[in-house]
Amino acid sequence: MIAFLALTIVPFLWMIRTALSTTRSLPSDPSSLLPVDFTWGAFERVLGISSMEKAIAEGGSGASVNFWLYLRNSVIYATAVTLGQVFFCAMAAYAFARLRWPGRNLVFGIFLGALLVPPIFTSLPNFILIKNLGLLNSFVGMVLPTFLMTPFAVFFLRQFFLGINH
Repeated sequence: MIAFLALTIVPFLWMIRTALSTTRSLPSDPSSLLPVDFTWGAFERVLGISSMEKAIAEGGSGASVNFWLYLRNSVIYATAVTLGQVFFCAMAAYAFARLRWPGRNLVFGIFLGALLVPPIFTSLPNFILIKNLGLLNSFVGMVLPTFLMTPFAVFFLRQFFLGINH
């Protein structure tokens, strides 16, 4: 248990050590477990409260990082995809689990066959579709390919619905 704990905690501690050290001083003491030349500079730079000169002096590139914009974009994307997936996957899963219609099991089997297609194979066709729709560099273009449903989510929600007594 101690070995497993060390295996999981040491990379996290190393990340904190690196974040709290200056880039220029890290190579001077690579085996130290404590921050070398302690600074909050990396956090100040990411949060936008540091000057470019200070970032360069600590060994950074001086490039601007708009953390709050990136965080906002990530929250919007994650929220939209999550809400869309839960809503549409739940409807499809309920239809596969509770409703009786001809060919239901065949359609579900074909639907599950989509799990065998690695997502990397659908990336290029999705990109071309989004480009042809004129949605490049937009939230709609990012969200659309995964908004409606994925076979994985439908399968698990179907199993959940089958487990509920009716």
